[in-house]
Amino acid sequence: MKKGIFTLLLMATITVFCQKQYVVTAKSGLSVRNKPSIKGDRIAKLDFGEKVTVISQTNFTFTTENIHGYWVRIQKENLNEAYVFNGFLKPYSDIDIQYRIYKEEGEMYDGLIAKIDSKEIKILTIEDEQCFSILEVKDYDYDGLEEILLEFDACGGNCCGNSIMLYSYNGSEFVPTQKVGYDFDGIKLKYGKNKIRQFIVDVQHMGHGNTTLCEDEEKTYVFENFQFKLIKTKKQHKLKALLELKSEDFEPENIMEVDKKLSIEYDIDNNGIPDSIESGYFGRWGILHDTKVIMNGKELKNEALGSSKRIGILKTKTNNIHDLVLDCEEIYIWNGKNYVYDKKRSKVK
Repeated sequence: MKKGIFTLLLMATITVFCQKQYVVTAKSGLSVRNKPSIKGDRIAKLDFGEKVTVISQTNFTFTTENIHGYWVRIQKENLNEAYVFNGFLKPYSDIDIQYRIYKEEGEMYDGLIAKIDSKEIKILTIEDEQCFSILEVKDYDYDGLEEILLEFDACGGNCCGNSIMLYSYNGSEFVPTQKVGYDFDGIKLKYGKNKIRQFIVDVQHMGHGNTTLCEDEEKTYVFENFQFKLIKTKKQHKLKALLELKSEDFEPENIMEVDKKLSIEYDIDNNGIPDSIESGYFGRWGILHDTKVIMNGKELKNEALGSSKRIGILKTKTNNIHDLVLDCEEIYIWNGKNYVYDKKRSKVK
């Protein structure tokens, strides 16, 4: 009776679709089971790179090694019921695409070539005046054709943030996505549910004379219909300060005028005597320069306070001394001798 109930349930949870060939991507091979479950008996094994025909997909999900997927029924000789986990399958295609970067002597820019079988196609040329590296080559949309993910940089300089772009072959030509990001911290890649690749890139307000404060964003994309699709945006939060000094308080045209000083006054240690914070400006990165905290006429020795876009005095106190905030949410507290970074309360990317 129980066997009959299981058979009915199994029939109700199978989704039938057109048969399609896949290739095994598990280096150690892929187990074939008699039920769509890790508890099913192991009845065979598929080798790495072996082609297999998928007959139908069940609604039974499975996750291993952070890879999400489903149990699928496959066509296997002499086996009526044969199931594998599709997290280690990729669609088979007889189109083989190989990508490579090419350089020409004396040129600072890069070019990109794709080779399909014996035919070479220039995707990007030296004349496009781009510098980039290959981040990853994968079949992101599981159509059997591998896409290429490129990271574009400032050609060896540090003036500008990096961005990413992806090229995908639609059967007749290579289609580019939009270029996204302005990232100084490094592009992050991870897998979401059902093996969907996620591309995490920052949009940061940094660079020559840029004093924009607390408007950076972390954006997460997936690849869909030959374009990046934005699925999540994480924004910065700015802690409210009682009084603050910002790089944007300086004259924007004086982007290299580090000799000019601005200051604010506040009774930081609550002894009835005004203390002060003063700073210059370094326009190369739009930040405060040589910031000093002066308490009771004595300058604190703390280099960590000198390379932000903002320094502010918070309402909160530690050891009866007002806490300080740098940029958006980077908090410094008084340890009895000096200001030290508060890792527990700070929220820094």
